[in-house]
Amino acid sequence: MIHVNLLPIKEAQRALGRRQQMSVALLSISVALLVMVVPYVLQGRRIAQLDREITDLSAEIERYNAQTREVRDLEKKRTELQAKLKVIDDLKQKRVGPVRMLEDLSTATPQKLWLVSFSETNGQATITGMALDNQTIAGFMRSLQTSPYFYEVDLVETSQSEPVRVGGDNGMIFKKFIVKAQLDYLGTGGKAQATPTAGPAAGKTGA
Repeated sequence: MIHVNLLPIKEAQRALGRRQQMSVALLSISVALLVMVVPYVLQGRRIAQLDREITDLSAEIERYNAQTREVRDLEKKRTELQAKLKVIDDLKQKRVGPVRMLEDLSTATPQKLWLVSFSETNGQATITGMALDNQTIAGFMRSLQTSPYFYEVDLVETSQSEPVRVGGDNGMIFKKFIVKAQLDYLGTGGKAQATPTAGPAAGKTGA
């Protein structure tokens, strides 16, 4: 009778089963590691890319901020320059303003009216003179009102003068008057604020 020893075969089968189980376990562990590691690596790369983009954006924002500061500085310098030019222009106008104001005063004075005095205090002119009649005074005030250097022209007072000898006449009676007006040596905005004067009736009329 032949006896076959089956123990080694069973041992080999059990060893093979253990190796298969070990292989399956290792494969499972490898798959699990891949599932965990691959997203981590991809996320790390994405974070690094985002960090680079943030750095680039920060640098671009800083460039824009620098340009904005330059624009603000230029705007400030432009404003200061405009203010200086305005002051220079005002000084030029004020330098020639009195001359043109006197020219307009002379132009507004009719033949039958004579100026006696002219004074100015705090931008207000006081003009005194004599005329043949009230109509001549009214015409003088209307002409003065059209000047850009005079506004708010107002007749303060009129009165009769003492008889004045002219040539061979015994004497002529003139109308003395006092007119006040605001002065604008720049010849710009004053006239827009003026209130038209109604004429000699607006002042005090003497006997």
